Amino acid sequence: MLDLMVSHAADLAHHVSHLPHAAPSGEPSGGPVPNPGGTEEPPFKDALMTMVKWGMWGALLCCVVGFIIIGARMALQHKRGEGGGHVGSMAIVGFATVVIMTAYQIVSQLAKGAG
Repeated sequence: MLDLMVSHAADLAHHVSHLPHAAPSGEPSGGPVPNPGGTEEPPFKDALMTMVKWGMWGALLCCVVGFIIIGARMALQHKRGEGGGHVGSMAIVGFATVVIMTAYQIVSQLAKGAG
């Protein structure tokens, strides 16, 4: 198995060495990395950012509603004397909030362009 892995890695290194390299900066890109538009903004940036902002606020509203539902469930179960896995539910909604904000940051950085 090790011999197979070593021979495969050697073949891969051999083939990669024959790929064209990216052109130095300032020259048109002739390498394997495309350069769509250079540093200019995409024409659909404003529409994309509007959709992303509306989606972000809608998703954050869902997270706030989730926290309210968890709080109400905690109060009802505490009044009944029951325990519950509220910490797990709060962790899931909190993680969802972090994912939403991270996704917004990634999309806004990508929409700004490379420059």
